[in-house]
Amino acid sequence: MRLFRNYPMVIAASCFLLATCATSSNSLDPYVQKLQWLDAADPQADASQAVKQSDLRLLGLATRSVNIPGINKEDTLKYEERCGVQLIEGISDVVRSDEHLRLMQKARSYALQYNAIIKTHCKP
Repeated sequence: MRLFRNYPMVIAASCFLLATCATSSNSLDPYVQKLQWLDAADPQADASQAVKQSDLRLLGLATRSVNIPGINKEDTLKYEERCGVQLIEGISDVVRSDEHLRLMQKARSYALQYNAIIKTHCKP
């Protein structure tokens, strides 16, 4: 009978541990960690700062191939050669979690806005 007396405590501790693991699994995911900066990022301000520093590299997403949001596929090579490309770390062709998907979508939106500004300063 003594075993069953602590049973509710064991169940409560197990639930707590499971909940903690579920909520912290994204914080341990290196792909999510590399993209978390996007939540506080301002693409217009960041692009303006890059232009001031003469850094005209466009932002790219490395999925199955390099994708430069805002640039037509047929113009990609011209822009890569003229302006350069900086890949956003944490992007993958494999979605690792709902949080990773959310941040990858945010990265694409960020890169579209950022590249629109950079594109006006670097034309192939």
